[in-house]
Amino acid sequence: MTEKQQCLFINQDFCINLYKVMINNHIMNKHESNNTTVSTSYNGVPNTKIVNGKIVFNCTQCGECCHIREKDKGISNEDEEKYRQYMFNKFGIIYLARLSDITINVWPEEAEILKKEAVAHGIKLNIIPKRVVYDKSHHELIILDYFIDHDICPFFDKKDKLCGVYQFRPLICRSYPLLTTKNLGKCKYKLTNTDNYDAEKIAAEKLESMINMQKNIIQSMIENKEIIILEQITNVQMDDILRTARFKELRLMHKIVT
Repeated sequence: MTEKQQCLFINQDFCINLYKVMINNHIMNKHESNNTTVSTSYNGVPNTKIVNGKIVFNCTQCGECCHIREKDKGISNEDEEKYRQYMFNKFGIIYLARLSDITINVWPEEAEILKKEAVAHGIKLNIIPKRVVYDKSHHELIILDYFIDHDICPFFDKKDKLCGVYQFRPLICRSYPLLTTKNLGKCKYKLTNTDNYDAEKIAAEKLESMINMQKNIIQSMIENKEIIILEQITNVQMDDILRTARFKELRLMHKIVT
């Protein structure tokens, strides 16, 4: 079930409108239905290459995607609060940061690797938990994912416009400009036909597998009444949970076949 379909179950008009805003403002930026690109090269580096006789996307190394903070996502405080409330009511998901602060998604395993790389390279890195669910039976807050709390990725080499941890970059970086196998981000050098991607498509497929597995786990916890939902808890109780519960991570990457 897609996020749009899930929205229809509780508040059709609000969720459809918010979904459209999110599409237009890069949170869920769906690709446009044309077959042209805005630009075809950067500093002489073309945005296409030939792989096995097929024309596919080629990263131009412009570095724009490493500027990871998008200040204005076009969502009002009221709509953000409704969205956060919806996600908690429906799935028990608690956002620990405002949508306007959230940058690229990092899985727990990736966060661990990036922290080690930051220490090894003497780089200051802030990685913050993004979303959690509350496991009532164990009094645990399960971290679903993190985000990099910087305007520009600290691993980005501004002079050479290269990634300093290319070998260890997160899946979302490996798949970009694909956000999913069918949706594209705002890269101005992207190919708008999602079939014209090679390694990026493989990373996007892995991302989708992890997202679906995560959803299934959350749904199972809801059915087993392990996840607490809004109607069952007061604000005071929620504050107490955030203060006293033990944090753990939901790690899935090892379960996905590469």
